[in-house]
Amino acid sequence: MSEKGKYIYGIIQANGKINIGAIGLGDPKSEVYTVTHLDISAVVSDSPITAYHSMLKDKVVKDLFCHQSVIEKIMDNHTIVPMKFGTFAEGEEEVAEILKTGYEEFKETLGWMNDKIELDVVALWNNKEAIFKELALENEIKEFKEKIISNPAGPQLEDRISLGRLVETSLKKRNLKQAREILCALKEKAFDFCSHDTLDNMMIINCSFLLEAKGEKDFDEKLNELDKRYQKGINFRCVGPLPPYSFSTVEVKKIGFDAIDQARKLLGLGEEITPSEIKRAHRRLVFKYHPDKNPQANSFDKEFNELTQAYKLLLEYCQSERCSLQKEEVKDSILVKIVKISDDPERKRY
Repeated sequence: MSEKGKYIYGIIQANGKINIGAIGLGDPKSEVYTVTHLDISAVVSDSPITAYHSMLKDKVVKDLFCHQSVIEKIMDNHTIVPMKFGTFAEGEEEVAEILKTGYEEFKETLGWMNDKIELDVVALWNNKEAIFKELALENEIKEFKEKIISNPAGPQLEDRISLGRLVETSLKKRNLKQAREILCALKEKAFDFCSHDTLDNMMIINCSFLLEAKGEKDFDEKLNELDKRYQKGINFRCVGPLPPYSFSTVEVKKIGFDAIDQARKLLGLGEEITPSEIKRAHRRLVFKYHPDKNPQANSFDKEFNELTQAYKLLLEYCQSERCSLQKEEVKDSILVKIVKISDDPERKRY
């Protein structure tokens, strides 16, 4: 039987226990309530500690839906900083420790997120056949088609592949141009935005927009304007309002001596280290194992990934100028990290 724990949905501004209702994970649904530290609280429910990476997809999807539903319910009355899906604590004491450890960051982020919502927008071409007919009329594609048709031996497989690549490249250029036009209009009504991967070549954009709750009406009007401008050639879908999942999510890590000591040894460091020494050790070993820097290192992908994880772990743990990694000095630690869109420029692509 799985060990019982506390599932954490997110963090709110509240200084007393609140009973939210039997809407949490489980069947039957578990009671959702708050655990408080000073003037902030974690929204939790009792749940067996679950390793979702090894669970069946149906169970994961069901619990993810519940996670999101609880957060959206909390949004009716509170600003909430969402916790990364699948975050558990062993008990209320550990929940309180998480709140204490991340207190300053939680307060700052709650202030930043106050009265803000997320709207997720997808834009897709409405008529796939019409788009490909238009692409077929472009000079480069038209000329290439005429060339392969005129071949006495008929179109060859490599010709068909080359033609497909030409069409794909042209469609990507068209999508990018269209995406920039759409985003130029929508981001004027938003506080921030970030893009996500598109699922296929008929999807022009897949973006999240952060805006003040009072600005939702203006954003919807702009979206309707775009819909009319493109005369139904593009299908716009908008989901929300949602908590700002795409802009700020809490990650919690628990680190013990064994993990710290293994990372230290992997990087060849002593028991007294500084952040600068961690970075130098990592750079030295990356040259040895990175495939881009060492053609002989193609078989060292596992070693390279382990080095990177060790480097990140030690940097997260060592927050002072000099850090002791001796066993008697290393205490089990809870690290709280709030991931923000501003920390990941790759998510803004246009």
